[in-house]
Amino acid sequence: MPSPKSKTGALLSIILIVTIWGSASAVTKVAVESIPPYFFAFLRNGVAAICLIPYYLIHKKKMQLLQAGPPMKKVALMGLTGITFFYLFFNMALYYTTAAAGALIQGFIPISIILLSIIFLKERLRKVQIAGVVCSMAGVVLIGFVGEFYGARNAILGNTLMIFAVLAWGFYTIISKSLERYDAVQLTAISTTIGTLVLIPAVAIELWRTAEFPSVSFKAWLAVLYLGIFSSAICYILYNRVLKTLSGVQVGNFMNFDPVIGAAIAIIFLSEKVTVWQILGALLVLMGVALTSRRGRTKQ
Repeated sequence: MPSPKSKTGALLSIILIVTIWGSASAVTKVAVESIPPYFFAFLRNGVAAICLIPYYLIHKKKMQLLQAGPPMKKVALMGLTGITFFYLFFNMALYYTTAAAGALIQGFIPISIILLSIIFLKERLRKVQIAGVVCSMAGVVLIGFVGEFYGARNAILGNTLMIFAVLAWGFYTIISKSLERYDAVQLTAISTTIGTLVLIPAVAIELWRTAEFPSVSFKAWLAVLYLGIFSSAICYILYNRVLKTLSGVQVGNFMNFDPVIGAAIAIIFLSEKVTVWQILGALLVLMGVALTSRRGRTKQ
């Protein structure tokens, strides 16, 4: 596995992350057809926590960390935003909409980070960056709310929930970036554990409403293990480490490939259809991201 400590290692790591995360929409779509969405979120992140905690304890002992622990309020917020709320919205979104549409909407993540930075960090954009934000927002509208959605239970609801998932991830990234001086393994292990535990009430209500304990198929267990080990445990550690080496703009630029990979996988392996409106919307989102990622993006 590439080491994110060097620039080359960080670039290889973000490519690996984007490839694995690009497949997450299609894999989740298959899983939530047989497992209730909240229960699947708990299983996936439970597997991630089981992998992360021993690794963190071994890592801490080996490295003999003398650094003071991170502020637990912020770590808890990482867990709530990047685990609890993100997967509650993400999994439920993919139950209602298509994997392709969900993946394309995730292209809005870099813009969501910028918008949240404007609101909470008081950053300001130049006119060209403002145009980029508007362009991307228009693209999301075309992807999620215009035209036909073949094979979706309720595309409008699902796509709206995916927007909330994107915003939750934007919060997670901003909080994670503010803690970049702390150990990434520690941050990921603790925040994942907290976020997974907070999922329990939602899972309990979901299972109570279904009035039966779901039967998890072999294929669904493979999805749980793949997403829990690779997409959550490994990629979350790499992502938090990459944020220490690469700039937010560089990370955002690579994350643009996530929706493209996700949509391609959904089309090839799930036989989903992408409309002209969705393709046009995806192009607008990418154009908007390109505009907002230009040098001198923000003014303090």
